[in-house]
Amino acid sequence: MSFSRLTIAGEAHDPAGDITPGTAVEIVINAAAGIIIDLSTRAHLTYRDGSLVWPNGARLELDADSRNEIDLENRKGAIMARMVLTGREFLEQVRRREAEAQAARDAAMMAGQSEAETMPIAAE
Repeated sequence: MSFSRLTIAGEAHDPAGDITPGTAVEIVINAAAGIIIDLSTRAHLTYRDGSLVWPNGARLELDADSRNEIDLENRKGAIMARMVLTGREFLEQVRRREAEAQAARDAAMMAGQSEAETMPIAAE
């Protein structure tokens, strides 16, 4: 999985209600795994409705450019997650076919057919 380092900006809202406009935050995002980490506090962040939320309740309402960056990373992450899942499904299908082919070869050997009469592995 790949991580992306981003500098995002927006309007910060702390739990006490104070607002700080033009706040920039460095984050690392692994969208395929759903991980966003604030590099300054090492806090695991949540992204929803165009805002990043810290565990203590503080939030950063992102500007349009930052929202677009995170949305792009999330789309890339979804594609990567589907590719990994597709690769695993393919590997399981190959393993299943190999097991079936081996079972057919074993059954043919037990039935008394010679190896010359059974299909080679590559032909299966």
